[in-house]
Amino acid sequence: MKLTGISWLPGLNGCPLTAVKNVQRNIVKFSLCLILILLWIILPQVSCGHDRQNVPLHKITALYLYNFLLFVDWPERVFSRSNTMRVVIYRDLQLYEAMKPMSGKMIKGKKLSITYKTRPEEIDGSSHVIFLGDHDLEGVRELLRKLRGKPVLTVSDNGAFIGLGGMVSFNVPEVLPEINENQKRFTINLQAVRKSGLEIRSRLLRISDIIDNPRPAEKPRK
Repeated sequence: MKLTGISWLPGLNGCPLTAVKNVQRNIVKFSLCLILILLWIILPQVSCGHDRQNVPLHKITALYLYNFLLFVDWPERVFSRSNTMRVVIYRDLQLYEAMKPMSGKMIKGKKLSITYKTRPEEIDGSSHVIFLGDHDLEGVRELLRKLRGKPVLTVSDNGAFIGLGGMVSFNVPEVLPEINENQKRFTINLQAVRKSGLEIRSRLLRISDIIDNPRPAEKPRK
């Protein structure tokens, strides 16, 4: 029987385009549901439905970071000697304070360790995740160069981060998004992710802006 009136997406085994869009929409809803659930971990006094617009920006960023980690896989050798996932917050004290209640909790079978660093020499490849809150672009560039090729997920909310060689940039909204909101919240430098040996699951890639060969950010003029 020949169906008419349905758009088909080439390369997806004849799946209708409308079905693909429904799957993507469900993925977005699933991710946002996780974010809302996590509000009860770090912000128990806020009602997700009533006070959504009053959630501080750094706490929304904390929710995004925790949620993102659920969809990232590290090489098996990385956790061969330890069952702890070490997350470093660099020069963003508010984000660190928001993340502290998550320290010690389990995520994907690993125990979370959240620490705060302010000196460049404290940053190395011994961590699994580093959020770079420093907006000194040259300083961030040097840190990323030091981490290049190591299985360390680098994240920031700095708009220039991807151009500096970072892996993930959060496009954090000023208020917690609605469940049915489809706007993409992550920009991913897939080239940097692959070189580090990390993998980001496809369900997250589908709701992210993917940049496979980012244009380098220009160095500031002296």
